[in-house]
Amino acid sequence: MSAHAAHALPARSLHADDFGVARAVVDGWFDRPVGLVMHRLFFEELGPSGVWLGDDDAPVGFLLGLRSEADPQLAYIHFHAVAPDWRRKGVGGRLYREFGERMAERGRTRVRALAPMWNTVSQRFHESLGFVGTESPEHVGPGQDRIVYERSIPIT
Repeated sequence: MSAHAAHALPARSLHADDFGVARAVVDGWFDRPVGLVMHRLFFEELGPSGVWLGDDDAPVGFLLGLRSEADPQLAYIHFHAVAPDWRRKGVGGRLYREFGERMAERGRTRVRALAPMWNTVSQRFHESLGFVGTESPEHVGPGQDRIVYERSIPIT
């Protein structure tokens, strides 16, 4: 599997039915519980903003994102996940580029995402896509520091 294979994967918006499929695989993909951050509303109410790569019943990756209501230029990536066999093969970048294209069509010019301070893999990923990060102490609560990443759209 190469980056070319990632480019050839079918891409679509999220559907309500994807919630159960995603929840069934995501904790195993990370070898720890992460699915609780995947609220059903991202699939049911915000599905057109999200991205699903792969077959309906066998995702290769998916991204949960939304348009900011507070800033009409901003889009926000809440969470993305890639199947372990597909990591480092361009799937994460493809998810972000697809999301960026959808947000550009809706008038957004910037995109934001977070990474935990301890997650150097996530930090390198965002930086490889041209995101610039700023440390934000206690961004999601006491002792929950994050790096807030932002860049312009389109994502190249």
